[in-house]
Amino acid sequence: MHKLFLALGTSLVLTACAGDPLRDVPRLADVEVAEADGQAGVMAPDGETAADTLPQAATSESAAPRRGLLGMLKRQADAAKSRTPDVTDAAEAALDDTSTDAAPEPEQVVMVAPKPTPRKSGLARLFGASGGSSGGGRGGPKPGAPDYEQVPLGTRLPYGEIARVCGVSNSELGQATQSWPEGGNSYTLYDSAPGNTGAHIFYMTGFGDDCARTFTAALVMFGSPETWEQIHYGPAGASLPVSATDSAYEDVKSGFCRVKRGEPCGKRLPALEKHTVFVSVYERFEDNTRWKNILLHDGEVVAIDVKG
Repeated sequence: MHKLFLALGTSLVLTACAGDPLRDVPRLADVEVAEADGQAGVMAPDGETAADTLPQAATSESAAPRRGLLGMLKRQADAAKSRTPDVTDAAEAALDDTSTDAAPEPEQVVMVAPKPTPRKSGLARLFGASGGSSGGGRGGPKPGAPDYEQVPLGTRLPYGEIARVCGVSNSELGQATQSWPEGGNSYTLYDSAPGNTGAHIFYMTGFGDDCARTFTAALVMFGSPETWEQIHYGPAGASLPVSATDSAYEDVKSGFCRVKRGEPCGKRLPALEKHTVFVSVYERFEDNTRWKNILLHDGEVVAIDVKG
């Protein structure tokens, strides 16, 4: 036991004599560390610095990016600066865009072809018929009028029809047999076969378009407006049927004579008769029970109907 204590005491004495084995190692709290050295500078042994242990670090901010929050903000600012275009370039680009947007679009010019003139067909194309006159006078009958059709000289029409013959002289129409008014020349009747009592071709002149009118008949007679008024305004007039020519005459007379329908023309009747007449067209020479009536006024065919 005594030897054990003796050995233990000897060890303690030797230990105290030897001292602190870490006395030559600098303490962390006693080492001066530069802020930029970080952990590498702290761990360097005596006589060595962080610059001797690590690769040489760059001393300027442009050589190595700063770390941490400030470094990140600086990098973002640098990136934003690099993306910012030059002010002059931006202005020029804006002007270019403005000029491009402001440039008006070119107008589109649409070429419209003129409407082709419709070709005439049939007899109208052959003899130059149109809505106007082809005989050189004033406007002829309108489409749909009873005498609108145009035929060549010598055409024999069915009884009851009337048509125009244009571009011929009166000497080609036959023999002049009647005129209206009597002693005047407003309307003249031409017989293509004088003395023939059968149905044949007749012509009449005095129309505003300078074209003759042609129809087929055995007998033709003029009837005056005065005779018409004596019959229709007399005692028997109330029982007579009213035809198309009767109604048309009332219109013509009322406008020209300035009287009401159903009243005689009066003092203006002689002037009305100078260019107004009824034409009675008979199909047979001996049979006068049925006939066609044509009312002419001021160089036009006003109405056609059947009497009898």
